[in-house]
Amino acid sequence: MIDLSSIDKTRAALLVMHYQADVFSALAGVLPNDMKDRANMFISDWRKTGRPVIFANMAMGANYEAVNPHNLLTVNVSNAGLFREAAPRTVLESQASDKHYFSARGNVFHGNDLDKDLRAQGIDTLVMAGIASSGVLFSTVAWASDADYRMYLVRDCCFDPDTAAHDALFRTSFAARALIV
Repeated sequence: MIDLSSIDKTRAALLVMHYQADVFSALAGVLPNDMKDRANMFISDWRKTGRPVIFANMAMGANYEAVNPHNLLTVNVSNAGLFREAAPRTVLESQASDKHYFSARGNVFHGNDLDKDLRAQGIDTLVMAGIASSGVLFSTVAWASDADYRMYLVRDCCFDPDTAAHDALFRTSFAARALIV
């Protein structure tokens, strides 16, 4: 179990990013075998706080309507044939009370009401987990930091296939913007 005692849970939400079928398919054989179990255990522990659980996934549209030729990430995603679906496709245990958001970019706040909805609930603290560190975490942590969210990154529930990049981000950029738990 991850120690949640330092987190002011009254103003916090758990944000689980890109734990979706396409990610697990693309990274099959690279992801740790227990990645889903670790995340589900953490989500279960978090649910005991009574605070929101939010799943944020990537979706480009059935015909890749959200792809922009100037955005190399979206072009690469469409070339790989991934992330078309806008339906909740989490590989984790979800409950009816959970919220689901979708974005067509690496930053899970892009093009949706996530920020507005969090602020309307008085949430200014994000407990975050995601795959991959050099993708969704990199983009979202930078944006959320600039938006003045207090952030905690659950390192055991974060992953990147490039371990050097993963370690460097947690040691430098993430450590300057978030507390690592």
